[in-house]
Amino acid sequence: MKSLYLLFAIAGTIAPWFWLLQDLPALLSPPLFLQQTFANAIASTWATDLLISAVVFFCLVWIELKRLNASRSWMILYIGLTFGVGLCCSLPFFLYHREQLLERQR
Repeated sequence: MKSLYLLFAIAGTIAPWFWLLQDLPALLSPPLFLQQTFANAIASTWATDLLISAVVFFCLVWIELKRLNASRSWMILYIGLTFGVGLCCSLPFFLYHREQLLERQR
């Protein structure tokens, strides 16, 4: 599973940036980016879904890092990956890292 998680993390890095780089003005302007993120009901649905999922993900990471006796400073990386790349990168990368931690414990 670890290799699959890493593959998804790589794909989750490439795919969002492919689309983001198609619209550099929006990428470089936070107000324009937010305006386009919530441009219509469909886009707002996806954005809201991802924001709620990100909050749940952060809660999961916080609990799992404590349970695995790992440094919670990893949260900084996961938050950065989530808002800098996307949940499609940070979630599989967390699962990859979690598998590494579990292997070390065995």
